[in-house]
Amino acid sequence: MDKVKTHAAANAKAKAMLGKLLKDQDYQELLKLESVEEVIEYLSLNTHYATLFSDSEDDSESLELLMKRHFFNAYEKLYHFYIDAYRDFFKALFTRYEVENLKLYLRALSRNENLGHITTHLIYSSLYSNINYESLNQVTSIKEFLDAIKGTTYYAVLEPFSEEEPTSMVFHMEMVLDRGYFNQLYGSILALNRMDKALMLELLGINIDILNIQWIYRGRKYFDITSEELFNFTLNGGERYDYKELKRFCYMDLDDFRLFIIQGDYKTIFQDKEYMMERAMERLIYYKLDDFTKNGGLSIALPVVLLFKFEYEIRDLFTIIEGHKYHFEDIHDLLIRDLRRER
Repeated sequence: MDKVKTHAAANAKAKAMLGKLLKDQDYQELLKLESVEEVIEYLSLNTHYATLFSDSEDDSESLELLMKRHFFNAYEKLYHFYIDAYRDFFKALFTRYEVENLKLYLRALSRNENLGHITTHLIYSSLYSNINYESLNQVTSIKEFLDAIKGTTYYAVLEPFSEEEPTSMVFHMEMVLDRGYFNQLYGSILALNRMDKALMLELLGINIDILNIQWIYRGRKYFDITSEELFNFTLNGGERYDYKELKRFCYMDLDDFRLFIIQGDYKTIFQDKEYMMERAMERLIYYKLDDFTKNGGLSIALPVVLLFKFEYEIRDLFTIIEGHKYHFEDIHDLLIRDLRRER
């Protein structure tokens, strides 16, 4: 199928949806407000969230769920413009949310917490999910959790770690879940047309580079992880760092590793306070997306950029809502979007 037939309708829809996302001025106005109620009023009167909050409760968990459902409802419309390998690619992208849901269950069960609060945070698409969440909500142990996911691709990779002590078990399970997700996504990208494959491998590679940097740094600094195990859990397919480079990083002195990264393409990861590392990583990707929008042409780029930017918008809105609710100072510093950045 030629790229016009493949992408024309989806690109038109994605472009229209991108045009409705919030602008810097909207964020500036939201930051001036003083309460959650005022934020909801602004979003209802001035943005594409106009009908979202009409019957909502004011608690932040309800708002987060509403915004995430709004995201999925909007984005799933793009799925139906595609067929075959492209639908498989979108399903692979959606799998990330399923993986994050499973992590929530694992963490709660390892701490012997009640699972009741998890249901307010779950969000998934009926287009891809093979998980029976009703069964998962009834489990009380890791064994019951594994029994509830038998028959899915997750069971075989998680079960070998089930006898480890809780902290080690959750760590290893989360790592294999992440690796499985990236392997599935990588495989789905290889089936795309040549231009789309090149664009998505580049974007995936940047994500993998950034995650490997975070993993190596935190693994060396905060956890008792050997260089060998550190290397075993790095992700393949990075844009800048190959197998040999990653292995060298894992055996490198921590200060030397940090200095090396600061001198390269991902220097902004370490240019802020350490607890802001994850935000710095997300911000780096956020602005890389603009290059894909400009250079992607008629391709899969625009719908994928929409996926990222829409999700980042919701996360920034939730940060603002939480900031006003708990009276944070300097909320703008916590946002993925950099409101001080020169355009």
